[in-house]
Amino acid sequence: MRKQRFTFMIEPEVLERLRSIATRTSLSLSEQIRQGIRWWLESREWPLRSKLSGSAVGPDDRQPRVGSAPRGVRKRR
Repeated sequence: MRKQRFTFMIEPEVLERLRSIATRTSLSLSEQIRQGIRWWLESREWPLRSKLSGSAVGPDDRQPRVGSAPRGVRKRR
């Protein structure tokens, strides 16, 4: 799948935090943003789709993601 270039504005304090994470983890700014967008989209899709079968699954049928907060708990920023 070919990726498309997309340009957007970002707040200075958010950029500073992304740079700090990039320094500590060696994860590029663009990859952090891609992962954040993917996480946000997955958290809002309904009905959820199984990656392999394409069939709808309920929220309790999902496998928990490693390092994710428990359901109903927001991570601190």
